Amino acid sequence: MTSWALMVVNDLADDEQELGQTSDDIEERTAASSKLETLFLVSLCSADMEACQMVTSCIGTFLEECRLIDTAPAAAKSSLTLLRNGEIFGEISSRDFRFTGLVAFQKRIRALLRRMQYPSTGILDAWELVFDRWLHLSKDISQAGGGEQVTERMVAEWRNYSGFLASLGGICTAEQATNLEEPAISGLRWIDRISSGSHEEPLLTRYLRLSIQLLACANVRVRETIREVLSSEVPPSLFQPLFKALETELDVLFTGALEPSVKGQDNDIIFAEQSSSLLKALVERLDSPSDLGAASGLHLGALCLNFARFLDGVPDTPSSLRVKIKICQLVEAVAKRKEQLNLRDDVRHRNQLLEYIFSWIARPRSPRDSAPHLGGRQDELTRVQRDLDKACLRSLATLTFRLPLQPGDGQTDADTSELKSQMFHQYFNRFLSLLNMEPNGADLGRVGDQHHGYHGHHYFGSSGNAGATAEASTSDLAITILSNLLSANIDVGLKNSLSIGYHENPDIRTAFVRVLYNILMQGTEFNNLSDAAVNEKYDELLEVSCYHSEGVPVAGWKEDGVADKSCFLASHERSELGGGHERCLPQPRG
Repeated sequence: MTSWALMVVNDLADDEQELGQTSDDIEERTAASSKLETLFLVSLCSADMEACQMVTSCIGTFLEECRLIDTAPAAAKSSLTLLRNGEIFGEISSRDFRFTGLVAFQKRIRALLRRMQYPSTGILDAWELVFDRWLHLSKDISQAGGGEQVTERMVAEWRNYSGFLASLGGICTAEQATNLEEPAISGLRWIDRISSGSHEEPLLTRYLRLSIQLLACANVRVRETIREVLSSEVPPSLFQPLFKALETELDVLFTGALEPSVKGQDNDIIFAEQSSSLLKALVERLDSPSDLGAASGLHLGALCLNFARFLDGVPDTPSSLRVKIKICQLVEAVAKRKEQLNLRDDVRHRNQLLEYIFSWIARPRSPRDSAPHLGGRQDELTRVQRDLDKACLRSLATLTFRLPLQPGDGQTDADTSELKSQMFHQYFNRFLSLLNMEPNGADLGRVGDQHHGYHGHHYFGSSGNAGATAEASTSDLAITILSNLLSANIDVGLKNSLSIGYHENPDIRTAFVRVLYNILMQGTEFNNLSDAAVNEKYDELLEVSCYHSEGVPVAGWKEDGVADKSCFLASHERSELGGGHERCLPQPRG
């Protein structure tokens, strides 16, 4: 039916010059123009290549007609809504575009739809019509009992409809009308407002809610597709309603997860995995101040913590471990942008996340409790656990940056100091034990190499990009975490760690010198220690630094303004040191 209608439109438009000579503003023309705009937009979602080619041709022909009419007296121009987005429609119908396949065509179309700026009756009608079709297809595809009931064409059209609704939804909201300040479009039926129909929620809210619920669909193609659509094709103008809808559905998950009878159900695990991946992708898309403002109402720190709590106590299976990997990746993404995101209760939430993620790391030579029940899946569980260990370390290497350890509430000052010291001792020793878990641990002493330098959030890579950090070894990540913990907790950390500089294992000693190097490169100050402690700890640092005679790139020390005792390393090149303090470092002023 659609192809036939497009052919009729194409034939009628052949005589566009005669049509363009009409100067009166005919109401029928306004209605026809709007219906054609709706027809064109809906037809762009077709899963048939020939139909897509025909609709782009029809758009080009009709656009030429509109431009001819545009040369008529001003009274005739108000009906040509297509021209408001004429540049976009022109690119859609461009003859320079080569049809290489439906996937490439749809990707291009959705990118162009996101660039549209001017809403119209035809555009809003198209969104509603596609939404109605999407609803029915979503039900058919997600609830199908067997693969034979769902054709590839149905899946393709559902995918196209999903992307269309996400991409075009940005200009179909009342906020868009407010931004344009045009009275002519103020009476349109906006998708973020409740219509006169029987629905109790706006169409946009309903679309986002149902889309997020599909993340838990048993059909893997459906949930993966809808996550990809929401992650990459929703325009920034819809970030705020998307975040709100996601938070609402996550509240349902976390509330239900508190009930022991339903905790760990497969659909909950699936939803946690997909929603955490979606949230990570959206966080990574937050670039402009307006994007960050859209996320300001979302309590990201609390959401990350709730994900971790949800998984606490869930039996270890390959599926649950993969969800933990996704949570680690989400925590890493949020922690990297914590300054821009202006997180609430940041230190408290990061301390709690440290505790949970720390517990997910497998203890050396300690089989997991659930392993004996898995039989042939033991190898898979072991492999996924190794991936989880690395994901945990990567997230903690970012999470612990400038993180003061914080015991629970309700402690006296003396108890707090003692508990903080115990926490530091526990974490520090645990991460030290990871240094010999990889065969490349013998390379621990290479400080200042382009893969071992410390660069704040972007660790172990001179460029700080994902490719560089992906190569970081377990020992590299452990040393970064150790450096962060000592730097942010120098008041309790030095007394618990300086003896490690004399450890019987030379690799451990060398790693600890790297830790000292890193905290000095961070500019750690001792202003929270007494003057006597400053002198004592400074001398101990010098002694430990000079004790290890190989692989420490020290060119010189410089005194700082805090009691003239803070110092930093000025060179990243490898050098050999020997002898006492006088040979390796200048003495601090007394």
